Amino acid sequence: MATFAQKNRSPAGQALVEFALLGTLLITLVLGIFDFGRAYYTQVQIKNAVGDAGYYAIQNPGNDTGTKNRITQQLSGLNPAISSSNIAITCSSGITKIRVDYQYHFVFSWLVPSAQVSLGDETYVPQINSCP
Repeated sequence: MATFAQKNRSPAGQALVEFALLGTLLITLVLGIFDFGRAYYTQVQIKNAVGDAGYYAIQNPGNDTGTKNRITQQLSGLNPAISSSNIAITCSSGITKIRVDYQYHFVFSWLVPSAQVSLGDETYVPQINSCP
């Protein structure tokens, strides 16, 4: 004779529980992929801005303010915004080094609420008449 619990088991209820367990994992995975895609896109933006600033530095030697403005202008869409303290320009022995550091904050960070990753790039630009 079947008991009350055995009679009222429903495959739909089992499927709902399985979906709740696997759905959470799947949604977290999809949002993680989205977030890492955004981080990669931000890294590409930084790399392009540093390359463009290097080209600007070759054409305008000694104009560190203009070089920083070039980087800030290209990275104006970042959130949080990049500041001039994230940009380092040094010149020694006829070579200008341009470095950008940026702390990227993940949008979907449920496991670690303050999750962030450090992104950055640098380039070395030769100066024809040494450093100004």
